[in-house]
Amino acid sequence: MGSVSQDTYVLPEAKAPTLVLAHPTDVEKLRTWTLNHNEWGGALTLEEYLKREPYFTGIPLTRDGGMTHWILTDSAWSPELGGDRPVLASCESIRKRVLVAAPGDTEVRNGVGHGIGSVFTYPEFRSQGYGGRMLKDVGAALRKWQSGSYGGCDVVCSALWSDIGKLYYAKKGWAAFPSLHVEFPASAGQAQESEGKVLPITYDNLEALCQRDEQLLGETLLRTARETGRTSVAFAPDHDQMRWHLYRDDFITSILFKSAGPNTIKGALAGTQEGRRVWALWSRSYHGSIPAKNVDNNKLYILRLFVESEATEGENPSDETLEAFKAVVQMAQREAAAWHLGKIDMWNPTPITKKLIERCGIQHRWVDREEDSIPSMMWYGDEDVRDIEWVANEKYCWC
Repeated sequence: MGSVSQDTYVLPEAKAPTLVLAHPTDVEKLRTWTLNHNEWGGALTLEEYLKREPYFTGIPLTRDGGMTHWILTDSAWSPELGGDRPVLASCESIRKRVLVAAPGDTEVRNGVGHGIGSVFTYPEFRSQGYGGRMLKDVGAALRKWQSGSYGGCDVVCSALWSDIGKLYYAKKGWAAFPSLHVEFPASAGQAQESEGKVLPITYDNLEALCQRDEQLLGETLLRTARETGRTSVAFAPDHDQMRWHLYRDDFITSILFKSAGPNTIKGALAGTQEGRRVWALWSRSYHGSIPAKNVDNNKLYILRLFVESEATEGENPSDETLEAFKAVVQMAQREAAAWHLGKIDMWNPTPITKKLIERCGIQHRWVDREEDSIPSMMWYGDEDVRDIEWVANEKYCWC
């Protein structure tokens, strides 16, 4: 699939009007996954990766049409020309609910956002501009794609996470946003003092925390829009969004740790009084099929770090909040060590979280990424994307 007989068919240039977006057949998907396994397969073998990709279409967020596969092909091709339909480049988009607040709003409104991933140009067609052409067309197509979802919402943005720096996608219309993270080391010993102060987050208590998070995030968006005079947007940290990451994590770790059994701990919650709690959700990322041999390259990603008292404490967290934050980080350190993860990354901490990090006494370092996982957004509203406040620009948004 994807091969073309050059005796009977000549590929057009990247600017040709006959090039169009299409949705791949199952056979075309299979060949695309086979070819892009080396780039996107991570610790999975090809056979395992070919099981994971179809699995994604049946889990929260991406099931029921939530994931769309795109290819760039030539509408002028026909079977009579010989060979198979040319698949020049491919990518995926995931429909996500976003929360939006303009400066004069009194209520947050829902919108549709699309996350773009697995951008790939077929090897035999590289250096001819097809990847750039596909992105141009995808950016335009997503402006209306699945508009009307979530009760009649408009599409407000699309986002991707660049692994080739900040300039390439910015030139295509996806502006780069802050890409700072803090890195903590895994440490089973240091984390022991937090035991008894923190509870695990599991699938049983996850939904209620997501609902509380979204409620307070909505208030943050309204406040941010009012104080900055800018439209503020956030990907909704809802139950489906979080479960997509966690189900993905479950699938991969069930393969890498066949004998260990499932890990029910999905995060940590510290504090018992509502309004004073701190919690974090996380997922794991592995390099290589034997995690114990790649500890230094393996990471625990904090998907979402939530400080419930942020609105009331501002940038001056109380000692109670500090202790809760410390307990959450230490449990993450303990989990990282137990699962052969050498470090913990937390993306774009808020001002209060930065204060907590500096005061907690836990070893850490700051990293401002320039090349990989650069959050980038295309805005479909009337505002210039550079005037948009992306709130909660954290790992849970990624896809």
